[in-house]
Amino acid sequence: MIAVSEICLRKILIKLKMPREKKKRNNLLKSLIFIKLILINSIFGISDGAIKLNIMCKDLFTCTVKNRCVQLDSLQSSFENATIGKNLYNELDKNIDYGCIFTSGCMEECNKCPLCMTSKQQLVDVLSGNRRANDGECAILVNCAGECVKESNQDLTKISYCLRHKCAFHCFDGSCPKCSAFVTRIFNQICVVGDFRKRIQEWKGHCYEMFRAIVMAKFEEEFVKSGATPSIGNRSGAVGLIGIVQRRARLL
Repeated sequence: MIAVSEICLRKILIKLKMPREKKKRNNLLKSLIFIKLILINSIFGISDGAIKLNIMCKDLFTCTVKNRCVQLDSLQSSFENATIGKNLYNELDKNIDYGCIFTSGCMEECNKCPLCMTSKQQLVDVLSGNRRANDGECAILVNCAGECVKESNQDLTKISYCLRHKCAFHCFDGSCPKCSAFVTRIFNQICVVGDFRKRIQEWKGHCYEMFRAIVMAKFEEEFVKSGATPSIGNRSGAVGLIGIVQRRARLL
């Protein structure tokens, strides 16, 4: 049985006259990549809950590569003998199709993963123009994405530019830890399968540390201006919402 959110999403896609074939890219959803990434809303990162979540979403992360929602060959070429820089972030952006992950490529796996299901439900809210209260979860990011869609008049170029230059930073600045958590998990899967650690010049760290360095390179100006650091793989000394989660975990 198809979930209500999936039915709503299909209606919106039909209205926008977007294709849904498995092998055909959903251009609108790909252009809205950061909308989808910011719409993760599930229990995350605490004790048994995190373990259970990993189990429930394992098949989804495997599917992203298996069903070619990620263009792994292209990414392997981009990472071969590369140095950390914002160009690698742009390559990841270009070669990960979240429309495929959420719908045509990994729909069954997505429906079993709370992270993915909730993101689809909230994607419908964003496309429908529903704003979040200022103190709501991931409000800065979600509302920013909603404004991009609202002001674009369905112009994909404008949406893409707005998301990448105005909103994407907030996925990693600590204001929406569930966004950075999901994106990092996707990257970790790609990193392991694509053997990125051996491809990057003189890289000695973990996959999540590589992603943090890539994100920092992409949004260095924004991080310097805000005084924040990428909320990716934080272990201690975290601030904001991610810090609250970590402090709570230590008390359990």
